[in-house]
Amino acid sequence: MPREATPALVMLGPDLRARGGIASVLRIWQEAGLTAGRPVLHLATYVDGCALAKLLALAQALLRFGVLLLSGRVAAVHAHSASNASFRRKSLFLALARLAGKPYVFHLHGGAFDRYHAGLSSLERAWVRRSIQGARVVLVLSESWADWLRQAIGHPDVRVLPNPVLPLALPTDVPREAQTLLFLGRLEPEKGVFVLVEALARLAPAHPQLRAVLAGEGDVDGVRKAAVAAGVAGRVELPGWVDGEAKAHLLARAGIFVLPSRFEGLPMALLEAQAAGLPVVATRVGGIPQAVREDNGRLAEPDNVASLVVALAPLLDNPAEAARMGARGREQVLAGYGVARVRAVLDAAWARLAAK
Repeated sequence: MPREATPALVMLGPDLRARGGIASVLRIWQEAGLTAGRPVLHLATYVDGCALAKLLALAQALLRFGVLLLSGRVAAVHAHSASNASFRRKSLFLALARLAGKPYVFHLHGGAFDRYHAGLSSLERAWVRRSIQGARVVLVLSESWADWLRQAIGHPDVRVLPNPVLPLALPTDVPREAQTLLFLGRLEPEKGVFVLVEALARLAPAHPQLRAVLAGEGDVDGVRKAAVAAGVAGRVELPGWVDGEAKAHLLARAGIFVLPSRFEGLPMALLEAQAAGLPVVATRVGGIPQAVREDNGRLAEPDNVASLVVALAPLLDNPAEAARMGARGREQVLAGYGVARVRAVLDAAWARLAAK
């Protein structure tokens, strides 16, 4: 962490201890040393907790950012944003940066920004356009999102920066369970968790050992009721939010990772599952098809139980082939989403900030 007297690149994002995709990415950036040796100051614009705690954190961050700007301690800004409240928070900081003449990177992580944009009023869309077009560089997670930003916003410099993946240290004393599915994410319809419960019910008669571990926060009671209604309550585990050793244990135990989302950017949970050697069954949305191919997993259509069943069944029927897919996926994700590639794109974006 630099001394505040040194002009710094101010990194706007959630508290590093927060739960969620952006915080997970930033923790990996820190672990991989992507900001090491640079004057980078992380400013937490969001914290986990009640509404009051979140509001106070935002107010404190805005006040501190204003002081940093007035005292000449801000060289540039890198804003990590998703949709809805995440974007609205960051747009306040970016407006201040524009007023102070500070260059910034707008880094879009969320997988539903197009839907968010479509539901805005004309005035709100103008604010979104102003906020994003004011960036020197826009970073996104996939080519599909780059295409959308170029068409919808018209920014001339949109670059793809994949989320970095590090090799995972998994426990060696946990046996793989070929018939155990693992889901990591919020328990909500947008993540396809209810579709997964229905698919589990259809697959269960032909696979007596089939189980699903649905790990995450959200509508736990709704998922539990759906599992009871589908007749698979005894096959579903709901451990809640997991991280660290608990997550590593589940990744070591599972046979297949499943993420049947309605929309995504390029989720860290999916990349981590591949790094853990798991074959992946996910939906054909966002940046997922660039990471999940026929040789390392299967793709299904979103909100389509039958399609998810068709994707899962061959992997459950042939555990040896599923294991080979997982091994190929691990090789591919570590090669394509390694730290060196991410560092090169990030360095080039930050160099653009320094250009006159």
